[in-house]
Amino acid sequence: MRRIFITATLFVLATLLSVMPFRQSVAGERVLVVGDSITGHSMNLPYGFTHEVRKALEEAKSDVEFVPLGGSGQTIFSWRNIVRNSYENNQRLDIEGIFVKEEFDRGADTIIVHLGMNDALQPSIKSDETGFASWHDEYVSLVNDLRKRVPNVKRVILTPPTMLTENPCDFKNLFMDRFTTIIKQVAKETNCEFFDLRAEFERHFLSARRLNPDFRITLDFVHPNEFGHQIMSWSFLKSLGLDDIADAYYQNKVAKEISDFKTPGVALFVNDVLLENTPVKEEGSRVVPVEIKGFLSGINADDVKVSSDVLKLVNIEKAEDQFTARLEGPTSALPAFVSVEAGDVTRSVLVNAPYFVATGYPFESYPKPEEFPREKAISDVDLATLEGADPLDKEFKSPVKENAPLQWYCYYPSLDKTGATNPCAVDIAALPPANAFDACYVVRYVVSPKVQSATLKLNSEGFSTTAIEKIYLNGKEIYFDCLSPRHIKAKDQVEVELKEGVNILVSRVDHTYWQWATSFSFENAEGLSF
Repeated sequence: MRRIFITATLFVLATLLSVMPFRQSVAGERVLVVGDSITGHSMNLPYGFTHEVRKALEEAKSDVEFVPLGGSGQTIFSWRNIVRNSYENNQRLDIEGIFVKEEFDRGADTIIVHLGMNDALQPSIKSDETGFASWHDEYVSLVNDLRKRVPNVKRVILTPPTMLTENPCDFKNLFMDRFTTIIKQVAKETNCEFFDLRAEFERHFLSARRLNPDFRITLDFVHPNEFGHQIMSWSFLKSLGLDDIADAYYQNKVAKEISDFKTPGVALFVNDVLLENTPVKEEGSRVVPVEIKGFLSGINADDVKVSSDVLKLVNIEKAEDQFTARLEGPTSALPAFVSVEAGDVTRSVLVNAPYFVATGYPFESYPKPEEFPREKAISDVDLATLEGADPLDKEFKSPVKENAPLQWYCYYPSLDKTGATNPCAVDIAALPPANAFDACYVVRYVVSPKVQSATLKLNSEGFSTTAIEKIYLNGKEIYFDCLSPRHIKAKDQVEVELKEGVNILVSRVDHTYWQWATSFSFENAEGLSF
């Protein structure tokens, strides 16, 4: 399924601009951008896309007026409330001096809707077909609300959100790929224009990453950095039909980072893998599958060779401009590098020791973290853990799929997900599903050469994590609290005793809203391996 999604996405990337016509903006046109914190950043950061667009318009002596309405945390659903309230309430969002009622009352020739990031980040929709259908209907209603509120608007342009994490293959981005399909459908149904800003964002990211393995396009895996805002600036100018201004801006800004899309290069990503069978365990180490995804430019996939000193290559699937390599090896051999030779280009990617994660335990909602019903936060996994069992050695039934076994994923920490280069970070929402008020279980093996004390340091990775963590070590509960920069504490620690040999850490992580990421690192101990 992942391969189908990626192949379809790349096809869209290559053909989209040639098939989507845009009406040329007219003199004196007034443009409003309805968005979230990314749109807020467009004014609040010195390199934000509003500053860049306005500068390009000024240099071209265009009198098109470009006004951002960006609010942190806003979704399709919440923007409907903002529109309704704007008839009476002169609300200010993220940008000083810009008020929603005033801007709507002044009218607009064009409204650009750039939303969806928070819908996936919270998430505010279920990751199933019912959730997608509901989101479609809400989007249609938002378009109708905007047209009613600004009756003189002549055109509405819909754009999908940018990337969430910097791995186009993970669940978050595949989830958001569905947004693109839905938004395009809404545009057709409501007689709006559609511009695939997301496709351009990903296309330029992959092009730059093929040439520079350290290239970044976000500040925090959510908000675009300066180059990301440049891509957005160019995209908005293109969507308005200002081709000459857009082309000049592209040459002056964007092309400095990317000379072309054909220079030989390789972009590599470590993907998470479903454990379809319980792997063999020997002395605390399990044989695990590893998947490496590669995107190519100027190189034929037939010329690709994949190797590793400690991981065995199982198979490699090749397409014209991409490949998927599957390897396997014991967790005791990790971290390890996987090398890729493609023509004259050589790249390597680090594979960290994995976490084993089972997601999708639905839990009752609770208004505030302090109202979390602790006495109900126990399942068959907790009970088995308290009995001293390794959860991966037991068979559990899926809490959402009748008679289906519980599925475990090998999650590989990488620099392309929340937590950056932290090899102890786990971004649970990168794995399906990532519904609000879900719980998950995280298992990791810690091998100690001797009996010793250690400090288990806990961190809520990301800028808006809200998670309640219950942690077991070797069958004993050692921690139960909320970790969140939005609540009481973002970090914590607990002193523990490690036994000689394999120590099993198990954590239940309950999720309210926003990012669902954490890390478990052992410090002040000698010779540990994972």
